[in-house]
Amino acid sequence: MRIDTFIFLMFICIGMLLLLFGIIKPIELLHIVEWKTIFSLFYLMVIVNVMRDTKFLDYISLKILKKSNRIFIALIFLTLFLSAIITNDVSLFVIIPLTLIINQYANMPLKDLEKLIIFEGIAANIGSALTPIGNPQNLFLYHFYNIGALEFIINMLPFEVFGILVILPFLEFKRYDAKVDIDIEFKKEWIIYTAIFILVLLCVFGFLEFLYILPLILAVMIYKRVRVDWLFLLTFIFLFVDIEGLKRIGIIDIFSIKCDEIMLMIYSSLLSQIISNVPATVLLSNLYSNWLPIAYGVNVGGNGTLIASFANLVTLRLSDKKVSVGRFLLIGMMVYVMHLLALAAYLFCKVGILIKILVNKI
Repeated sequence: MRIDTFIFLMFICIGMLLLLFGIIKPIELLHIVEWKTIFSLFYLMVIVNVMRDTKFLDYISLKILKKSNRIFIALIFLTLFLSAIITNDVSLFVIIPLTLIINQYANMPLKDLEKLIIFEGIAANIGSALTPIGNPQNLFLYHFYNIGALEFIINMLPFEVFGILVILPFLEFKRYDAKVDIDIEFKKEWIIYTAIFILVLLCVFGFLEFLYILPLILAVMIYKRVRVDWLFLLTFIFLFVDIEGLKRIGIIDIFSIKCDEIMLMIYSSLLSQIISNVPATVLLSNLYSNWLPIAYGVNVGGNGTLIASFANLVTLRLSDKKVSVGRFLLIGMMVYVMHLLALAAYLFCKVGILIKILVNKI
């Protein structure tokens, strides 16, 4: 059994026990579960997987890559871009197989290829932090705290900038003597899927009711035989059950500690290293009213341990044994610590400036 499957089943089993012992009644799931987040994840999974399976994402990626022979840096920035739009996990399902195909032409040294795949995983975690739809924890925070889309992006920009600055010195800027000689013909059906993707975004950002396009999403899923990660969706539903159960039993208070912005960010990141960043997000959002330190913490905490983010497990699974676990952990932990310190310094300076402004006004 894979480690991610084990973790998912563990959260589901805890929720089932809470229902079985009557701590939570089945009818209560209607208001306990953040259904907007679940529908958002489901819709994004369906339409993005269709775009991936029909090679639309490959088509876009190759169009961009053909304009540059600095393959390493081009793939990293493509990962940063895609992960903010189509989620970190899905971007890796596109980028890593594409990397292995392109390497047949580029013939990179094995060390460079390993390094590239590792940093693609790291870039997916960093890039996805920018937008509300970039990863599941952002999607949850966006709906739970009722944050505006633009407000969310503006507040996450410093995170993105520091993340890119941290990884930039480690990237390979050299040119590889290769021509990406792969062609994919444009398909008219992609126009329809792009239109559906826009409708999904309108739902996520609150301009359209989710139920309005549910028949359309189900029709696409059945017609295109889309594989949906039902286990992940079920786990996410039971996460809400688990947290509510912990609140009723009184265990959740154990995780509540008095802390300022910086300490809350560090706490969120450390908790993500241990229980993964999505459960950490759901747990801490029920304890603290300030969403930004949690968002910084759980996103920076995505890099580090294998279970810190599902994207880390996806990276290793897709790497075709080109990545050693030891090197993945070493680089991931190094980026995690450096990024965390940079964000802590930023928040410290931000608080200092605010205090100065307040003192001057007084």
